[in-house]
Amino acid sequence: MTSLILSPSEQDFITRGVEKGFRADGRGSLDRREVTLRTNMISQANGSARCRIGHLGLGTDVLVGIKAEVNTWTPGEPESLGSIVCNVECSPSAAQEFEGRGAEDLNVELTQTLDRMFNGPQSGIDMAKLCIIPKQAYWVLHVDALMLDVKGGIVDALVWATRAALLSTKLPRVVVESIADEDGNLQSEFDVVDDAEDQVAIEGVENLPLSVTFNQIGKRFVIDASEQEEAVTQASLTVAVSPQLEICAVQKGGFLRGFPPSLLSEIMQTARRVARDEFAKFKELYETAASNQTGDEPSTGSTFLGAF
Repeated sequence: MTSLILSPSEQDFITRGVEKGFRADGRGSLDRREVTLRTNMISQANGSARCRIGHLGLGTDVLVGIKAEVNTWTPGEPESLGSIVCNVECSPSAAQEFEGRGAEDLNVELTQTLDRMFNGPQSGIDMAKLCIIPKQAYWVLHVDALMLDVKGGIVDALVWATRAALLSTKLPRVVVESIADEDGNLQSEFDVVDDAEDQVAIEGVENLPLSVTFNQIGKRFVIDASEQEEAVTQASLTVAVSPQLEICAVQKGGFLRGFPPSLLSEIMQTARRVARDEFAKFKELYETAASNQTGDEPSTGSTFLGAF
């Protein structure tokens, strides 16, 4: 997912280095760049987070906001389920190729990827708990992500930020009452409590997955490819893994080639092994972020924050 063009000598240097077990930035093949995580960045949102993978200006930076709203049920929709609606936008300042309409295809691709991982039973969220009254009302969680900077590893940064944002999300408490109508029939009505101190977390949110993206470079694969490594990538595969180390989703990257079938089993096993350490790291970063909230909103030059 990069338009960076490297000279033949640069391509050869990166490829040969990976094949010999070292990377240009000194990492091992299964090492992720430094991750920075902050939560509750958008005061008007029900939950939000910002994740940067890599150093400032040299990594990928993502801001995610969660906005919850009550929707009225219409025939044809699931009778007792809530929903999650995802949208990803690449800021024109994130990369030169995103100016004008350059990011439209990538926006669609990333939105579909995020939706696949977080909207459904594989996400771990109990969608039935987002239903307020069957066939009447339910919660919709709008997940809006803004790519502030793109320097490799875009999907993993997006997933990390979305998971943190959903973990930080609090929904107003809803009071449901049964009231008799003129004919004596009981009708269910609800009231959303407008009290910032009386809110609840999303049930099942602790089961949300993380993703590990593998890039094939030469005859070997690495995780969390840098922008330069993506420029010589032959194939990529993103694997979403639950906290129980179960595979939730698999997404092929936007490269012409795919991984050889002989490597897929090894990649799945490696994804589980890497995810075990990444969940521990995520927990540490999230708890630190939650205890050091500043509420600062970044300047994005976008209409993104206006949605809240």
